[in-house]
Amino acid sequence: MENSILIVDDSKTILNGLTNTIKNKLGLKVYGAASMKECADLILAHKGKFSLALLDYGLPDAPNGEIISFIKKFNIPSIVLTGTTLDKNHEIFKNENLIDYIIKNGSYAIDHCVDVVDRFIKNSKIEVLVVDDSKTFATKMGALCKKYNLNAIVNFGAKEALNTLKQRPNIKLVLVDYMMPEMNGLELTMEIRKTYKKDELVVIALSGMSEKDVVASFLKYGANDFLYKDFSNEEFFARINGNLDVLELFEYTQDKAKKDFLTGVFNKNYLLNVGAEIYDIAKKKRELLAVVMIDIDNFQTINESYGHEIGDEAIVLVSQFLLENLNKDSIIARIGQDQFCILLQNRPYAEIYQIFEELKEKIKNEFVQIAIGKVTFTISIGATINKNNSLLLMMDDADEALANASYKGGDIVIINS
Repeated sequence: MENSILIVDDSKTILNGLTNTIKNKLGLKVYGAASMKECADLILAHKGKFSLALLDYGLPDAPNGEIISFIKKFNIPSIVLTGTTLDKNHEIFKNENLIDYIIKNGSYAIDHCVDVVDRFIKNSKIEVLVVDDSKTFATKMGALCKKYNLNAIVNFGAKEALNTLKQRPNIKLVLVDYMMPEMNGLELTMEIRKTYKKDELVVIALSGMSEKDVVASFLKYGANDFLYKDFSNEEFFARINGNLDVLELFEYTQDKAKKDFLTGVFNKNYLLNVGAEIYDIAKKKRELLAVVMIDIDNFQTINESYGHEIGDEAIVLVSQFLLENLNKDSIIARIGQDQFCILLQNRPYAEIYQIFEELKEKIKNEFVQIAIGKVTFTISIGATINKNNSLLLMMDDADEALANASYKGGDIVIINS
């Protein structure tokens, strides 16, 4: 289901600010209402199908939070917008659909609210592993995770958890109890850190004990964070959000470091580092490995005739075709101005030739639009399936085949075997 957000607030400034920011920053569909009546009309029109609702606590026709009870009937997760701090014993906190409340204190409130919405929507793709030998508490934790749109997997022991992590590599966060039989939470954390770094998998430790040395030990031996078991839902949500945001920042930074800035394919450094490992494994196991070099024919002429921006568009076009037409296990990298290098595993000669012959022909039918018409171009392809003695030598061999293809006029596939 496509994510859509319902916003109900009688302040035009807040309603417009939230609507525009969520649309522009997050790319989500947003529907706004200034009263409970307008909200009811939207609910009816959309059959209550909203991913999240942002609700003003005090509306002209619902001054005491009546909108919250109304939205609860449709089981829509909600964030309350209020002008004052609410007591933790307030009636609205009994609403199981309430995600959070945000105090309306200017532009910061809008930015914070958008961040919370962003996190809630992203959580739908996050797997969380809950590890606790208490079935009551583990079930409660699983329900809390579900409330915050996280996909929870509940285990009741450390050994089971280690097995789950092996089977489900997409788990991003582990909530682990301290006191457990067989292996306690601290020992489990140490085992997890033998495989997963702190910037790869978040571990949040949980304990009912108040000893400070327990907290220090967890943090020393690999936990990202610590929560005492008397936490509030608000604290739980804030800690989960904060740690997932940091994890995503790490992933974004690492991704930028290995990707080419123009095309989004891998860069040369990543190719050489990962490619060397792939080469060693292929040679040891006697598996097929191919290195393919591609460049755009007469690229310098394109730059001189139409400008570097058109040349860049041609480069991006080739990269998009490579990403769309090659299997996900192929390593695609831009290693020069208009030159790409691809590693393919377990592909025989005939299949490699067919793949790139078809790709070459498809490129001919593409173009870069300019003011006076269209710019078309062709590509040359050189490849090798001879492992030689290193990845670099394979790249040299493929480059030699590419030079031969260019010498023969381009628009050709040559494979050295």
